[in-house]
Amino acid sequence: MASQRTEELIKLDLDHIVHPYVAVGQHMGIIFEKAHGVYLVDTEGKEYFDVSSQLMCSNLGHGQKEIADAVSEAIHKTDYTTSFYGFSNPYTIECARLLAEITPGDLNHFFFTSGGSESVDSAIKLARLYWHYKGKDTKYKIVNLYNSYHGETGISTYLTRMGRGAPQMGFGPEPPGYLRIPPYYCYRCMFGAKYPDCDVLCARFLKDVIESEGADSIAAFFAEPIQGSGGVITPPDGWWPMVRKICTDHDVLLITDEVMTGFARTGKMFATEHWNVVPDIMTMAKGITGAYLPLGAVAMNDNIYEALEGNVFWHGVTYTGHPIPSAASVAALNLYKKQKVVDNAARVGAHIRQRLDKEFLPLPCVGLVDGKGMFQAIELVNDKKTKTVIDLDAKTELFKKILQGGVYLRITGALANRMFICPPCTMTIDEADRALDIILPLVAGLKPK
Repeated sequence: MASQRTEELIKLDLDHIVHPYVAVGQHMGIIFEKAHGVYLVDTEGKEYFDVSSQLMCSNLGHGQKEIADAVSEAIHKTDYTTSFYGFSNPYTIECARLLAEITPGDLNHFFFTSGGSESVDSAIKLARLYWHYKGKDTKYKIVNLYNSYHGETGISTYLTRMGRGAPQMGFGPEPPGYLRIPPYYCYRCMFGAKYPDCDVLCARFLKDVIESEGADSIAAFFAEPIQGSGGVITPPDGWWPMVRKICTDHDVLLITDEVMTGFARTGKMFATEHWNVVPDIMTMAKGITGAYLPLGAVAMNDNIYEALEGNVFWHGVTYTGHPIPSAASVAALNLYKKQKVVDNAARVGAHIRQRLDKEFLPLPCVGLVDGKGMFQAIELVNDKKTKTVIDLDAKTELFKKILQGGVYLRITGALANRMFICPPCTMTIDEADRALDIILPLVAGLKPK
């Protein structure tokens, strides 16, 4: 039974707060009050392994003193200064310098935002403005993938397309200029094809769409290196190199969304490094500060920057280049290097994958294990042969039991049947084992239908 304090907080929450992605007026009955390392602590003092890094944000774990100290020091010197009209501050300048050291290829120029959705909106506007300044205003269409998630504001909403049309339902029609192609979801291929016999049909289909629409009308192709909220879905090895070549051959910009996959999450600093692919534009957020403060960025290559140079960038958000989140990012970027977080994510992620493949995959209601590094998922099914999605009641009961066992994770995805195993990139092997030991018997207890 919850304490009086917890009950009072829940009542105040229900009286005043509207929560995303849940029925209005519904509450989980848990108030997280503290966090440390890879743990969350509720108002009752109960600890939970954070196996979702919240929304795959807390890459550096909880309670990093260096970040807290950096924010405190910065906020005692300044608060908010605008980056509009060419003004700047030392924290944002240092943040950009450090980013330029770790971003792939010549992605050396940055526009800062308040988070992932703003970064996506900005990237699309940047791509279209690039073609405008190149004298090719006909290139405005954006191609992306079904089953994708790119955000919730403006343009990013039109790029997001998961199961049953969510989250666009109820918000009216989308504007023209957005095209979608089947994703690299080999387990549930929209073409009904089988990899590798398909010769990566889903990638080759991009070429057909560009040529059918006319390359002179396509501004960019936009995709996550590994689909995140859609279910932690990894493309086959040839997909990204093929897509990069198609975009280059047809003079179409390639934009990658590293909001969820960036900053050590997959065992590389950025997920496209797994395929040695460098995009023209890249969005980022979440891990850029370890989620200690909201911040996002859009990285662009020299070619994009040179086309804009001397022209006005007719786009901005109030907190572009805010000094305090920038100070948090500087501290976070230094910690990634100091604590060798990429190496840890690769090493511990490999251990997690070994256990998932050996102990979870043979279970009767596990259809697939997917992902890389600390970005992995288990596909839950009623039947391995038919791949029928796990029943809602069974999934809900499983989630509750895992939570009661002291593990916080997500079971989501386009079909709402993928259990995310995405802990902080600082988690140790011992901590990973203890969390998996709680989850394993509960997944094993699922009965096929």
